[in-house]
Amino acid sequence: MYSCDFSDELTNCSVLSGGNEDLLEELESLKQLHDLSITLESATALLRICDSKLQSCTRDVYLKILYGVTSLKISSPENMKRLEKLCISNCSTLESLEIDYVGEEKKLLASYNLHNSMVRSHKCFNSLKHVRIDSCPILKDLTWLIFAPNLIHLGVVFCPKMEKVLMPLGEGENGSPFAKLELLILIDLPELKSIYWKALRVSHLKEIRVRSCPQLKKLPLNSNSTAGCGTVIYGEKYWANELEWEDEGSRHAFLPCFISW
Repeated sequence: MYSCDFSDELTNCSVLSGGNEDLLEELESLKQLHDLSITLESATALLRICDSKLQSCTRDVYLKILYGVTSLKISSPENMKRLEKLCISNCSTLESLEIDYVGEEKKLLASYNLHNSMVRSHKCFNSLKHVRIDSCPILKDLTWLIFAPNLIHLGVVFCPKMEKVLMPLGEGENGSPFAKLELLILIDLPELKSIYWKALRVSHLKEIRVRSCPQLKKLPLNSNSTAGCGTVIYGEKYWANELEWEDEGSRHAFLPCFISW
């Protein structure tokens, strides 16, 4: 089954499994489609979206129960300029997420160091603000989020093999991921050991929620991270007491921010 509400400005659409990809042809035929919000439960439908003009007007994407999909390539930032929200849930075979750079973008990445500011500034998901990853049991990291500089909300829950949120890309890495982040939620990630390999500048960060992440021994925060933005950190008391800090100044700066959860 599928449901779809057509309008000139915004289309909310659900494409479920079972041969409903014909709906995509109807969407492609709309001449005044500007913003698309779509739910996909079919790998075939996902491939069709990524290979059509619809990606240029896609605002929200919800990927659910993609059976048999082990590697998911997120369409190039050049093609997904309007993407604001991405939710991926219940993808039991999904092992990796990566950006599908094509054409000139591949040449640019081959010519420049991956961390070059030119690549970073021109090849990012600048509109992406909300990401939720839920119940993807073998996914291990979300390093591609380095290319989402304006991310505001990030939630990662029930991913038992997640080890690191962001992997370091190399010694030449510049800039600070999550610079606009306001809310970070990490729940039931038993193997999570790291959010990021060094302290971040997160001056907009308002709230961190951590539960059932016993291997996470350090937050990427120090006394210079939040610039007095009033961050609140929710977590189990025993976990908060065992956290390691860069120095005593960082410990004293953030211990008053903790609320037992």
